[in-house]
Amino acid sequence: MSRKIIFPLILLFVSFTAMAQKYTHQDYDWAETPVLHELSEDEMKKSAVQLKDVRILEFVYSDLGDLILFETKHKVVKVNQDKAIEAHNKVFVSMRDVEDFTVLKARAISPEGKITELNRDNIKELKDVETYGAFKIFAIEGAEIGSEIEYLYTTKQSVREPFGRITFQSDIDVKEAMLKIISPSNLVFETQSYNGFPKMTETEGEETRILQATAKDIPALLEEDYATYQSNLMKVDYKLSYNNAGLKKKELYSWAEAAQYFGSILKDESEVAADMLKKELKALKIKKMSEEEKIKTIENYVKDNFSLEMSAGAEYAQVEKILVNKFASEFGLNRLFAAFLQAAEIDFEVVLTSNRFQSRFDKDFTSWTNLTDIIFYFPKYDSYVTAPMIQYRYGYAPYQMAENYGLFFKLGENPSPEVRFISMPGADKSVNKIDAHITFDNDFNAKMNVFNAWTGYRASEFRTIHKYDEKFMENRVLAGLEGAKMLNLAVKNEDLADNAKGGKNFESDTELDVSSLVEKAGKSYLFRLGEVIGSQVELYQEHERQNNIEMQYPTYYDRTISIEIPEGYTVEGLEDAKIHNYVEIDGEKVNGFESDYTIEGNTVTIHADEFYHTISLPKETYEDFRKVINAAADFNKVVLVLEKKVD
Repeated sequence: MSRKIIFPLILLFVSFTAMAQKYTHQDYDWAETPVLHELSEDEMKKSAVQLKDVRILEFVYSDLGDLILFETKHKVVKVNQDKAIEAHNKVFVSMRDVEDFTVLKARAISPEGKITELNRDNIKELKDVETYGAFKIFAIEGAEIGSEIEYLYTTKQSVREPFGRITFQSDIDVKEAMLKIISPSNLVFETQSYNGFPKMTETEGEETRILQATAKDIPALLEEDYATYQSNLMKVDYKLSYNNAGLKKKELYSWAEAAQYFGSILKDESEVAADMLKKELKALKIKKMSEEEKIKTIENYVKDNFSLEMSAGAEYAQVEKILVNKFASEFGLNRLFAAFLQAAEIDFEVVLTSNRFQSRFDKDFTSWTNLTDIIFYFPKYDSYVTAPMIQYRYGYAPYQMAENYGLFFKLGENPSPEVRFISMPGADKSVNKIDAHITFDNDFNAKMNVFNAWTGYRASEFRTIHKYDEKFMENRVLAGLEGAKMLNLAVKNEDLADNAKGGKNFESDTELDVSSLVEKAGKSYLFRLGEVIGSQVELYQEHERQNNIEMQYPTYYDRTISIEIPEGYTVEGLEDAKIHNYVEIDGEKVNGFESDYTIEGNTVTIHADEFYHTISLPKETYEDFRKVINAAADFNKVVLVLEKKVD
C-alpha cells in the first residue's frame, strides 16, 4: 500500500520472553511432492483459479526489544489460458522496510507433473518506483495451460506501522484463503473483516496470541461501472491496540494519538519559515479582507505558484525550502497551507480521511490504515480546502472523500479529535445546463447555437482540463455530433479561482453547422435530434450485478432544445422524445430521466431533465438504474421527420 505519510512506532516496548528473531511458523512449507488439484468443469473454463492464498503475519521481539515482522505469503494458482499465465508468472514484492527474505521459492507444475523451480537469476530489483520504494520481481518459468503456479516467501522487516490491510479478493475465484496474525501474548491486535470475510477468532497461549480466520470459495469480483471496486473487495484491517506489559488498557494508535501525531508533523516550527510567511502574507495584502477572502486568496496563491512533485526529502516538506523552491510533495503542500493559515490566524480543523473509491473510512474501527488524505475544514463556513488538488477550490470536499467519514481535529495541544461525516453537496450544486436552438435555411442546411453552463464538481473538472488543453472545449462540444463544423466558440469564466464556492459558472457559447445531422428522404428530411445532446454511454451487463451502485457525485442535467420548423413543413417522431424512467426508493424518485415536448407556432421545444440525487444504491435497483442511464442513450437515437405539408 502506498503511504503518503510515514507513521511512527509509538509502542512502549518492554522486554518479554524474546524469540530473538525466530518465529513460530518457520516450519511452514509447501508440499514437497505437489499433487495437482482437480477443478470442476465450470472452473476449468475460467482463465485462472486461485487454489490457495495463505498469509501469516508474525510479530516478534528482537534481542534488543525491537519489534520485527515475519510475513509469509503462499499462493497457488491454476492457469487455464495464455493470458492467465502472463498475469501470474511474475511476482512483485515490496521491499519497503524489508531486511531480507528468510524463505523465497517458486515453481510451476505442468499438467503432466513436471516441476520447474525458480531460477534465481530471474530475480530482479527495481530501485525506486515513484513513491512506492523498491521492489523485487521474480519470474516463474515453465508454466503452460493447465499448470499450477506456486510461490512461497517470508520477509523479515522492521515494524514501522503495526497496522495494515490484507486483501484476498480479486478478479479470479479463490478456493481457500487463510489469514493468521501471531504476536507476543502481551501485544493485543484487533481486526475488522469487510465484505464477507469471516470474523477472526483469537487464541491465547503462554507466549503467543493468535488471530485466525479461513474463507472458502471466494468469488471473483468483476469490474463494474458505477461501483467502488477497491472498497468492495473482501479484506481484513488489523491494528495493534494494547500492550499489556506496558500501559495496560491504554489504547494504542487511537484517534487521539492520530490527532496528536498528525498535528505535530503538520506544524512547522521554523522561525525562518515564520518570518518568510509574514512577508508572503504582507505581499498578498490580506489584512483588510474578510476571513473567507483570506482563505481563498491564500489557497489560490499556493495552488497557482507551487507545484506538486511526487518525491520525498526535506526540500519537499520543509516550509522554508518550499517557499524558495516553489515545489513540494503532497504532504509538503499540506504543511505549507497549514502554516499560511496559522500565520494568518484563521480558524480551521484538519480532517484525516480516505478516498471512498479505494477504502471507506470505518468510524467504528480505529485503524490508521484509512488515514490517507488530508483536508482542511473551516467550521464557521462549513467549507473545505484540499491543498494538493489544483482542480478543487474553497467550498466542497472533493467528491472522492465526501459522502465518507473523517477524523476532525485542531492543531495545538488540545486537538479534540472527533469522527464526523463529510457531507456531499446535492445535485443542484453540480448542474449542466444546455440550451440549444436549431434553425434550417431553404436548402435544409442546419445551424445550432448552444449555450452550456456548468457548476460544482463538473465545472471544476472541465475548467481545469480546459486550462491545460486548448482543444478540450471544442472537442467537448463536438462530441457525438458527427460531421458537425465549429463556426464560433466563446468560453467564459475560465479562471480556476471560480472553482471556489461563490465563483461564476463555467460557460460556453457555440455556433455550429450541423447540416450533417440532416438527411434527405424523398420529399422529407430526417433530423437526428437526439445527437444534439452529444454522445451518451449505454450500460450493459452480461452477468448478475455484484456491486452496489456508487456514483461520483449527485448531478443534474437541464437540457432545452428548440427547433424552428421551416414554413410549409410538419414534424413527426416527437413522441419518441417522450421518455420517463426512474429509480424510486420508498416512493421517492431519487434518480431519473424525463423528457417531453411542446409546440408553439412553428417552434418545437423539447425539455429533458436527468437527475441523480442519490449516488449510493443497493444492487437490487440496478435494472431501474440502468434504464435511467440508458434513457439518455435512447434519447440520443431520436430522429424527427420533417414532411412537406400537403395542400
